[in-house]
Amino acid sequence: MPIGAVFPLVAVLLFSVSGCAGKDREEKREYAVPESLCDLTVGAEVIAPFMPPGKKVHQSEDGGPGSIWSCEISVDGEEVLRVAREVWEPGWSARRFASSQAYVEPEHEAADKSYVYSDRGAVTVLRCTAKGEKWDLFLKAKARNEGVADAKAMEKLITTYRTELEKRDPCADI
Repeated sequence: MPIGAVFPLVAVLLFSVSGCAGKDREEKREYAVPESLCDLTVGAEVIAPFMPPGKKVHQSEDGGPGSIWSCEISVDGEEVLRVAREVWEPGWSARRFASSQAYVEPEHEAADKSYVYSDRGAVTVLRCTAKGEKWDLFLKAKARNEGVADAKAMEKLITTYRTELEKRDPCADI
């Protein structure tokens, strides 16, 4: 075989071997995806789309009943998902709150206008004023993982979270 024909053959073999080595090195989740967002069970299948590869998952909670509460999920020390509840003055729409207070650019809106969402964030409102309270409760979700962009998963997260929270009568804590 001429030397000129051997070089391209060796290059192809080296390239294909290095490609296989890369697949063995793919990062994986070495942790169990949580079933809950701090104090509220929503199911691992709802949280999983926002969870990157990594070794260790951690949740931290900040605040309590009252005006502001948040839950942060981090992987290997980097925040990947945050949900928050915030008491706010009545009359604001989910869209208005999303743009001005939650730093979420709403790309999609529910037909009943009760929530807005994009591929990386969502906002919904619980009308506590309809139950005689002075304030409304806004729920925010934000994916901070740069590799995640999934509008349908974000919609599922915010609607599931809202449904589960409503079972607790969250307006009673305001």
